[in-house]
Amino acid sequence: MEHAVGIRTNDKAGSNLEDTLSQTLADISTLAPREALSLGMDYLSCVPPNRALEVAAALCHANPFFLPAVSDGDAQGLKLSTSQLAELTFRARLTASRARQPNILVACAPKSASTFISMALVQALDIPLANLALPSFTPGSGSALGGNLRSQETDELALMRHGLNGRGYVAQHHIRCTPYLARQMTLYNIRPIVTVRNFFDTLISLDDMFQSWRVSNRPVDTIFFDDGLPSNYHHLPFEERLEMLVAAQAVWYAQFLLSWQRCEMLNLVKPLWVSYETDFLGDKAVLADRIATFTGADSQAAQKITEALADKRDGERKRINQGIAGRGAEVPENIRRQAMAIFDRYAVNGDLTLLTGPVAAKTAA
Repeated sequence: MEHAVGIRTNDKAGSNLEDTLSQTLADISTLAPREALSLGMDYLSCVPPNRALEVAAALCHANPFFLPAVSDGDAQGLKLSTSQLAELTFRARLTASRARQPNILVACAPKSASTFISMALVQALDIPLANLALPSFTPGSGSALGGNLRSQETDELALMRHGLNGRGYVAQHHIRCTPYLARQMTLYNIRPIVTVRNFFDTLISLDDMFQSWRVSNRPVDTIFFDDGLPSNYHHLPFEERLEMLVAAQAVWYAQFLLSWQRCEMLNLVKPLWVSYETDFLGDKAVLADRIATFTGADSQAAQKITEALADKRDGERKRINQGIAGRGAEVPENIRRQAMAIFDRYAVNGDLTLLTGPVAAKTAA
């Protein structure tokens, strides 16, 4: 039997299709193109003909690199024109923009407790974690498909697909603000929480994380596409490692903080600012109440957020290293001067003390 996308089927899936489809979508979402094609075609061969197009579309939705093997004639029959695409985009954008659901972007400097805060919101508000930078099935599948080294700019298809989920979402991204992003957030009703941390404390925490990745059992080539650092990073002397991190990170951190400050100054965004030192390490109930008010959650949700923020279990998954301030004291003075030379050049554009701290700024002077 041949169905609407030109694939021969034997209808073995039959009545248990609903039971197997969700697992198949999860399985295919992390596979490279060749493996995805094999799994997808095997599964489609068992699908009832009247469900074939629906399932093929779902598989394509789960993996951005999966396309079923169909003939040119069948592909022509499914051809989409520019005007049809424009109409579908309009309808998806309109529906997503009118959806009444909590859409939260945790825009974060790395190692600023953003993962912990994001997971607390997911747990307390009972909404999924989403990837707005890739049209992937889950944030984890985006990583599995090799997307971690990309700049985490928003993807329009991802904004639409998560805006249509009927539940809302929490997205966590290392992303600078721009007028374009600000307008996207307005269109899709996204509320940004911006998390920041002292840069010198961050250096030590980043160094710990990148070293731990290299003494794990993960393939070296895979790790490179996570952080872009050399495979022998963990064998380099301490000061050389920090020198590399300053060269790779300092400009981005300055741009990150200033971009959000300037877009706020221009009244393009109204983010909730969360300082690692003042807010995350401070009174969790106060932070939870601020987040609940900002996201429009009720008092019951605020209590759940408080409880989730206080829950330090599963610290590795939540990316909590030591959860303290002041680790930047370990940064050698010459490394500190290199970073401050960069920050001083950006100081004309705004206040960077959230990154440098008053002590660091005084030392550099």
